[in-house]
Amino acid sequence: MTQINRRTLLKGAATLPAAAALTGVASPTLAAGHTATPGAALYSAPLGRYRITALLDGIAPLGRGFFFGSEAIDPLMEQIGIGPDALPAPVSAFLLQSDERTILIDAGMGEQELLGPGFGGLIPGLAAAGVTPDDVDMVVLTHAHPDHLGGLIRGSDAVFKNAELALGEVEAGFWTDEAMMAQAPDEAKGMFQLAQTVLGAYGDRVTRIADGAEAAPGLSMMLSPGHTPGHSIVRIDGGDRQLLMIADTLASADVHTALPDVGFGFDSDPAQAAESRRRVFDMVSADKTLVAGSHIHFPGFGRILADGEAYRYVPTTWM
Repeated sequence: MTQINRRTLLKGAATLPAAAALTGVASPTLAAGHTATPGAALYSAPLGRYRITALLDGIAPLGRGFFFGSEAIDPLMEQIGIGPDALPAPVSAFLLQSDERTILIDAGMGEQELLGPGFGGLIPGLAAAGVTPDDVDMVVLTHAHPDHLGGLIRGSDAVFKNAELALGEVEAGFWTDEAMMAQAPDEAKGMFQLAQTVLGAYGDRVTRIADGAEAAPGLSMMLSPGHTPGHSIVRIDGGDRQLLMIADTLASADVHTALPDVGFGFDSDPAQAAESRRRVFDMVSADKTLVAGSHIHFPGFGRILADGEAYRYVPTTWM
């Protein structure tokens, strides 16, 4: 696969199979204390001052062709027993609740069909958690790809009408840069238009967060660029427990831990993404920090540990 940069951002999206059909999520809720809701899949656990709930919006039909840059990819996939078209990636959002706040980190694909049908599990998941869209007072956006911000709008209207929308100032600047949009290939212009529609829908409720600054009490955003120019990870400090939401620092927990330098077709700068990946992996493996990720095996909680010159992912289940 040809590497892509900022000028050819997301050109690979045009090669996705139009008929990539996915089965709709119809799992019972996993969160204790809630009844099953059709179309909902979620998992809830304590996190200090917060309670965190993973919400599955849908499954992205990724395959071997999305990854490039190493002859070790095929042997790795064979070793772990997955076929060339069998790298499905969950698209997850995360709900944080405290006595004072109801915060959503990312919002799934919503009505957008870039990756085919089968999405839309976010709102049923919130309902199963006892939350309506109007209850959400902040949405923290890690980056402005459609599978993270698509669920923020219905048509051109804001879904979360009472929520502040917080995103990194570098990311906001990139997607609202008319000169950058003009340079983008036709296949990518729709991404810019979608991001601008979302930001317009939230208007004066959009807050641009500086690198390292807090978006809410205990929630700080840190640049981890390369997947997008302003891609951010979110450190959640619940007091007695901490977690790092690493968003799209990895696209596959199987491939990107074993082969951290492998490129991914939706990275705006694959080399920079790999550099960020290793930096984040080194940090969380040294501290054995609990992580969550947008595309880690649902519900997406675990640890990334050093394994020679690479890493390995170990899932964690809370009781």
